Amino acid sequence: MVGSSEASIVCTDVSKSFRRRNIFQSVEFSIKKGVTILAGENGSGKSTLFYILNGTMKPDSGSVSIFGLDPWGSHEAAMKEVSFMLERPSVLGSSSIREHIYWFSAIKGATEENIKDYMHLFGVEYTLSSSFHALSMGEVQLVMLSCYLSCDTPIFMLDEPNSHIDVHKRSIISEAIRDKTRASNSLFLVSTHVFDELLSAADRMLILRKGQLSGADETSGRRTSILRTSDNTVLMAQLKEDFPDTSISGGAIFTSAGIEKCVKAASENSISVFSYFSIPEELRSVYE
Repeated sequence: MVGSSEASIVCTDVSKSFRRRNIFQSVEFSIKKGVTILAGENGSGKSTLFYILNGTMKPDSGSVSIFGLDPWGSHEAAMKEVSFMLERPSVLGSSSIREHIYWFSAIKGATEENIKDYMHLFGVEYTLSSSFHALSMGEVQLVMLSCYLSCDTPIFMLDEPNSHIDVHKRSIISEAIRDKTRASNSLFLVSTHVFDELLSAADRMLILRKGQLSGADETSGRRTSILRTSDNTVLMAQLKEDFPDTSISGGAIFTSAGIEKCVKAASENSISVFSYFSIPEELRSVYE
């Protein structure tokens, strides 16, 4: 296996259009180990960029390399040690989950025991005897995520792994990705359009917006706190006195106030905080 310290994805001046629609242009980044989140709204081109990185779609211009190899021209060699999970992964609909796990482990080299451990973590071990046709979209997502996280590869590409998943399970996914990264010293590139705890797992964020890519370093700069509470209106009014930028969007409070200050204000007003996390300020306009 290629050493994880050597694992890298490089994207140089990549552009892609469909007919007359420009998806993105002059996209450039270089990433190594750790968790990089590719953030952006639905339709911003995240999946298209993933298809290009995976070598199943050719860019109009520019180049991509995985371990120094072109995934389009040398697909098999470049993707040999990459675990790539589509937003809507292909499944054998008539087979049982148990059968799928057997075939997946045989093809990808993951152990059935590890897959079942992740299924237990995500609370879907009860599906083993079911077929994919009998599962909800969220259950299918968690089963497939259990399979891919069980792989022993230096690179993981996960396209919208938290879609169709409830808030509690999304938090568990975030922790599982971070734990896997630490244990295997691997590289994770994860796309998302959902503002949730997954963002807190990031070492770096790439923001795809209006055809352009920008970066946000998770370890520095000003941050925005996001909270879901039992009374967003009252807490917003309380925070707004000292932080005028405080607002409510999508059932959550967005504010430049620190998490500790927000939680303290909630406690003083007998407001329950259901979830909270923070993101780089650059991401606020994407998720608010």
